[in-house]
Amino acid sequence: MIKKRLVGLLSHAKKYIIYQVVWQWLALLCQVVMIYSASMLLETALFREVTARTAARCGVLVLAALILRFVCDRQASHASYRASVDVKRILRDKIYSKLLRLGASYREKVTTSEVVQMAAEGVEQLETYFGKYLSQLFYSLLAPVTLFVILSFVNWQASLVLLVCVPLIPISIVAVQKIAKKLLNKYWGIYTELGDSFLENLQGLTTLKIYRSDEKKAEEMDEESQRFRQITMKVLTMQLNSTSVMDIIAYSR
Repeated sequence: MIKKRLVGLLSHAKKYIIYQVVWQWLALLCQVVMIYSASMLLETALFREVTARTAARCGVLVLAALILRFVCDRQASHASYRASVDVKRILRDKIYSKLLRLGASYREKVTTSEVVQMAAEGVEQLETYFGKYLSQLFYSLLAPVTLFVILSFVNWQASLVLLVCVPLIPISIVAVQKIAKKLLNKYWGIYTELGDSFLENLQGLTTLKIYRSDEKKAEEMDEESQRFRQITMKVLTMQLNSTSVMDIIAYSR
């Protein structure tokens, strides 16, 4: 979940990840204040004890919490941007420097298409890893504990049940990942094969034209593309099912 070597390459992003978690936590507290104020107003309305002063006080609290949450969300987004802004530049520079050191011999260990895919899509995914994933991981651990402490003053039995049910979500994620591991490996294999085939055919396009084999290669690429489309749909179906399972577990709490 946390790659120490990867985080070490971009150590300057650590503080922005911490900032993002702090701002998200403050936004959570603002949300708690908003819900508390609204619930208190509804409770007084239920017992017909609403006064202009009570309504105004609750309205001011809700408005202040709403403004503060907006500020916290903006600051969290800015911290997320700062955490990931240099990811693509630094990692692509390191990949390019590594290729220069290896020279043409890099093809003995990795294909050109795989290098291109890693430097393009792979780095894009790492941008999300630093900008969103790491902060959400720590926030998902901090938020349940915070809500447990707050709700324990209201009903400690209910808050304890909610806290105990929190691990069900990561457990379901791990279970889904084990099921999906083979499918994702197959997806990546077909993806790299398609990239290899496309690059090879593109480099040999002149030769294919000379021997009039370009139509045959085009048909083969159509078949490979169809296989990739099918495996992509299977992956998307798996992701949709995993999201549905996690939503069911989350809302059933």
